[in-house]
Amino acid sequence: MARQGRASAKSRRPDGPLTGPAGGAPPFAVGRSIGEHGGVTEALDLYLASTSPRRRELLQRAGIRFALCEPGPEYADAGTDEHGTEPGDPAAHAQARARRKALGAELVDPRVPVLGVDTVVDLDGEELGKPRDRDAAAAMLARLVGRSHRVHTAHCLVDPVSGRILEALASACVVCGAPPAAELERYLASEQWRGKAGSYGLQDSAQGFLRLTEGSFDTVVGLHVEAVAALLAQLGAPS
Repeated sequence: MARQGRASAKSRRPDGPLTGPAGGAPPFAVGRSIGEHGGVTEALDLYLASTSPRRRELLQRAGIRFALCEPGPEYADAGTDEHGTEPGDPAAHAQARARRKALGAELVDPRVPVLGVDTVVDLDGEELGKPRDRDAAAAMLARLVGRSHRVHTAHCLVDPVSGRILEALASACVVCGAPPAAELERYLASEQWRGKAGSYGLQDSAQGFLRLTEGSFDTVVGLHVEAVAALLAQLGAPS
């Protein structure tokens, strides 16, 4: 398994929103999509087993050709959800969830690889999940203030044809400053924290108190493009 630590990708907040495909010729071609009537419609690099708009935007910006598919169940225990935490190593949890998303995805075209991705916020070995409400978000951010923490994004690429499973883990370090109460209140009022592990998005326009100190910006956003590119290249290489 490839493990990504300090990534060489840009580690600053990108200019403009994370929207729109990148220009230029797509770099990969490892599969094709079957159209509604069974015909080949376009070359695809992968199916993304994710509901995250941020992951879609990162792949678009990178010029990776993809389509969406329904991910597999994220949690092994039906009683656990994204708002809770699981005991144990947060990075290992991210890897297991990415694997379950990819392996359990609803296949649209069995000739195209499937990518599952999962991101966790790791505060001193404890996973911080997604907040249920504003109070939970405020409490989570209060724990982060004045401290550094890790963010791990796990990637699992499954090739249905060969059965190969390729994985990569990217990690980054983020420091949370000590914003004035009014600034923190504005961020909470923006509701940009909703649906995000750790109750924040590094890319969020309403916050300026979180700073990337190690690793890649896109790892914190939720998908490390260089890791995905490396997995696709590995899949295309002779085994």
